[in-house]
Amino acid sequence: MRIQANGIYLGYEEWGAGKPLVLLHAFPCNRSMWAPQISTLIQGHDFEVITPDFRGFGESEVPEGPYLMDMLADDIAALLDVLHIEACVLGGLSMGGYVAFAFYRAYRTRVRALILADTRPQADTPGGRATREETARLAEREGSQAVVEQLLPKLLTAETLQEQIGTTARLRAMMEIATPAGIAGALRGMALRPDSTDLLSQIQCPTLVLVGEEDGLTPPSDARMMAQCIPHAQLVTIPKAAHLANMERPEAFNRALSAFLETYA
Repeated sequence: MRIQANGIYLGYEEWGAGKPLVLLHAFPCNRSMWAPQISTLIQGHDFEVITPDFRGFGESEVPEGPYLMDMLADDIAALLDVLHIEACVLGGLSMGGYVAFAFYRAYRTRVRALILADTRPQADTPGGRATREETARLAEREGSQAVVEQLLPKLLTAETLQEQIGTTARLRAMMEIATPAGIAGALRGMALRPDSTDLLSQIQCPTLVLVGEEDGLTPPSDARMMAQCIPHAQLVTIPKAAHLANMERPEAFNRALSAFLETYA
């Protein structure tokens, strides 16, 4: 589905009925990355699950970038307004986590509980910003597939790449349909995001921190730091998973998610 919010058309899906749960996808994916979670969430819990596409990805419009994290957070707030949702449980993975930080900073009264998966609060280093710009130019010069080839080995473990052929193929196909403009806009927006470390101690809602034990992009050390700084946060490490733990080890990810939602949401 597509709906106009914050001046652009955003793609999204709604599943189930009950308390709103919004899940924000990773870069350079789209809302379909949450497919392994949907049946668990709508069958075992009283939730309406909403999975939006960020601008530049999926069925959303692809305006000129950069896509600042505050801008993406405003898109989500506008989508909730159109759907007449005042507050929700908010979850984000990787770039989705960066947007979740921006959303909490601007709209904290609209967040009932927070799920931060395979993400980190720190801003990019100068070297990290330079790498994002190089990758943005690679997308513009050679297309999305060149970025996919560079990024895919960093998102899944070597074991998954070799043995979970279906998961790897679905992820590859999802990333390859991202447009070069969308990829570049998101990369430049992530490079400009502010540091959210100081925000951690201000988070007052129930919070779950999830991380793949083999995540090299946002490592377990960052997850432990977040869980220590956020009051009363829970930390769950997903074995044999890298950066996209929800796709790679959905059973373990879903168990942790379900236990948190049953208790706190």
